[in-house]
Amino acid sequence: MSTASQILAALALGPQSGNDLAEVFGVTRAGVWKAIQALRSEGVDIAADGGGYRLVSADGFGAHTLAHTCEREVVFHERTESTNRDAFRLALDGAPAGTLVVADVQSSGKGRLGRSWEGQPGESLLFSLVLRPPMAPTDAPKLCLAAALALAAVTGQHIKWPNDVVSEDGGKLAGILAEMHAEIDRLHFVVLGVGLNVHQAAFPPELPDATSLARLRRAEGRAALLGRVVSAIEARCAEVAITPDRVLADWKGRARTLGRRVRVGEIEGRAVDLRADGALIVDVGDRLVPVLTGDVQMVK
Repeated sequence: MSTASQILAALALGPQSGNDLAEVFGVTRAGVWKAIQALRSEGVDIAADGGGYRLVSADGFGAHTLAHTCEREVVFHERTESTNRDAFRLALDGAPAGTLVVADVQSSGKGRLGRSWEGQPGESLLFSLVLRPPMAPTDAPKLCLAAALALAAVTGQHIKWPNDVVSEDGGKLAGILAEMHAEIDRLHFVVLGVGLNVHQAAFPPELPDATSLARLRRAEGRAALLGRVVSAIEARCAEVAITPDRVLADWKGRARTLGRRVRVGEIEGRAVDLRADGALIVDVGDRLVPVLTGDVQMVK
């Protein structure tokens, strides 16, 4: 990680003198000052007194802050067209599993079914994560289920099939989009793109069902939240290849869809179960119909 990220980690342990920081990280006092300024430019609040530095608030958002909270180098953009597009290109060039692309704003992000997903500065978590799991391409959809489960657990919310995170009353909090690169019998990589509403106080009329952590009174600093979310997603996605039944069982425990009457395209009935491959099982009255893809609407 960068010197600035390392200094942030040191300050998180308590006040540090400039001389000590310079000695520990092998830089000059001027180098320490430059790193401190870089952190401040990302919004980290660092007080300077008596020749030392004290961390007041680590609630910044930028490459150095995120490298600290996510425990890895982060590809950070103030603005980009799509973090998924950026991460996919990096993965094609050989970027390893765990590569993380984050943007404060994206102008051409997309969700499921080609819907647009855009965020305003300082309001959302918009990121994409490269995964290279040892599994067949046919098992890749389970990664979306695992990611939705992780995100719902961290935020304390629920899941709408297949991978939307929603509040108790159905307000959409987050969406997940997976794009994979594979051959018939080999999965090269998957890019998981996530858009999570954090600080939005209001939404435009065309998004009547949207909500945010702020509106649910569960908002927190985006950098720390991202670290927890990414760690949870990686842990759950690793479980898919080892204990898929456990992931599916935990997903069902968070699902808001199961037990309710739903409509998916021309199929309408009660959602009763989740198949091993992630398909939603809908009881239409005279038979059980597996649904592999589609947009779920709750029917009252």
